[in-house]
Amino acid sequence: MSGTALAAVIAALAAGSPASAAPPRERAVRWAVGQVGVHELGMTNCGRRVERWQRNAGWDLPPCRPWCGAFVHEAFLQAGVDLRSAFLYPERVLDDAWAGRRGLHAIPVRRVRRGDLVIYKWPGSGERADHFGIVTRAYQPRSGVVHTVEGNTSQAVRAQARPLRHVVTGVRVSP
Repeated sequence: MSGTALAAVIAALAAGSPASAAPPRERAVRWAVGQVGVHELGMTNCGRRVERWQRNAGWDLPPCRPWCGAFVHEAFLQAGVDLRSAFLYPERVLDDAWAGRRGLHAIPVRRVRRGDLVIYKWPGSGERADHFGIVTRAYQPRSGVVHTVEGNTSQAVRAQARPLRHVVTGVRVSP
């Protein structure tokens, strides 16, 4: 092996494990962050990638629907984990997490770390749960926010820092 090739191998090892060797939660985050900026068409909940994610989540199309759950499902599917919960309905996912079903386990939001999920409830919605995000950074005490990447946020995939007051629960995914 040449000196240049050996140096490249050493640099790769020092940088950490390759993406395929990373845990599924890390692969899900990496894929999700790579989608930041993907937009739906107008305000339709449709678009080439968005519709593919909805179909992969098992949703019948048309019509296109709010797709934050399809985005979460796709991120974990790309990481080799098929989330078996009904990610079309945030309240069902909340129930699954609280009951420890389908590989989902509710955890206190202050214990979330990279690759966990958060379930949000918006003020005045009348629902117990409204939206999902994938945690990109472990919760930092005193910050008052959780850092996520989310689908269907202002019609796109976006990185967010949201106040804890909107989080119903954290969710740990067990492959």
